[in-house]
Amino acid sequence: MLRIVIAAWHLRDFNVGLGRYCRGLIEALGRVDRENQYEILVPDDSYRFSQRPNMRYRLIRFPLFKRRFWEQVSPLLAGPHEVLHFPYDSCVAWKRAKFVTTVHDVKPHLFGTYGTGTNLNRLVERLLVRDKWARIDQIVTDSECSRRDIQEKLGVAPDRITVVYPGVDLARFRPAGTESQVEAQVKAKARPEAQIESEASSTLTSTWAGSGRPYVLCVAGADPTKNVETLVDAFARLPVPLREQLDLVLVGDFRRRPELRDRVRRAGLEQQTIFTGVVDDDRLITWYQKATLFVFPSRYEGFGLPVLEAMACGCPVISSNASSLPEVAGDAAMLVDPSDVNRMASAMATVLSDGDLRRDLAQRGLAQASGFSWDRTARATIAVYRKVVQG
Repeated sequence: MLRIVIAAWHLRDFNVGLGRYCRGLIEALGRVDRENQYEILVPDDSYRFSQRPNMRYRLIRFPLFKRRFWEQVSPLLAGPHEVLHFPYDSCVAWKRAKFVTTVHDVKPHLFGTYGTGTNLNRLVERLLVRDKWARIDQIVTDSECSRRDIQEKLGVAPDRITVVYPGVDLARFRPAGTESQVEAQVKAKARPEAQIESEASSTLTSTWAGSGRPYVLCVAGADPTKNVETLVDAFARLPVPLREQLDLVLVGDFRRRPELRDRVRRAGLEQQTIFTGVVDDDRLITWYQKATLFVFPSRYEGFGLPVLEAMACGCPVISSNASSLPEVAGDAAMLVDPSDVNRMASAMATVLSDGDLRRDLAQRGLAQASGFSWDRTARATIAVYRKVVQG
């Protein structure tokens, strides 16, 4: 039996990838592992985990200090343990056990933003942690692409890096037609009959509740590497008769991207573009389920979870062919160069105009997503814990 501490700081980041990873991993560890003992350190009680006999959830709050202070001090307050796991990229100054960290990607190193400027977080890391890559006993990362980047950019030896693919909550992210009978009856009463998608039709039938119009969906955020501006330009270049039937739905926090709204306005797409802001999982799943097409134009991803979420919901996908995305999407998505606006527009027009192709992509996507369960992620992570303790 191992005693394992997980510092779950990013639970508070509910709608971003780090928070999803943290919640999904911990819940799955509780489902599949009855042997080891876990102490989960949490900075607030905003998320309620399922109660497990071998999992203790410990709330640790400090009134004045933020992440760097919390992650240095909280593990010192934990009980005896053999493994400490940070499910995100950081490190401790004082090790009491073997230390595992999950490095999801090395984007700051690749795009030249690492170490620029000064702030308290970086100062604490430089003064206390110093060479964190030498302190970490084992790195878990999300893809073979990230593994290669970590080796090349950080100089970490291959035997100290393990690829463990994240998962998708397949019980929740699923096609609209797979509800239980009770769920289906409730949903049928809650929406007009005209909004129910006919799978037999090859026309653009998926709709969003605000307008009843079919839409192209993207889930992203303010990070410029998400490349949403290229999607906006590609949408604007769709053949006019096709484009006029569609809306473009952008899910995520774009408040720091006013130039993106300017781009939408200059392209004459204001009446067709919906900025939803950050949405909860229930609304996000509905957006995925009802979308005619999901497009993910990112220039770099350590994994690219939205691609699999869309697939799991039965939505056809066009994805960038950059970084880890071909590895994640497999042959279940149409892949395009994220810098080629014309190619992206052409791919969108092809998929949007061909109902048979959309259904084929949707079926392949369901099969692809089914291979990425959180339980599988948890079992592979437990193997890392054992490996690092056994040396």
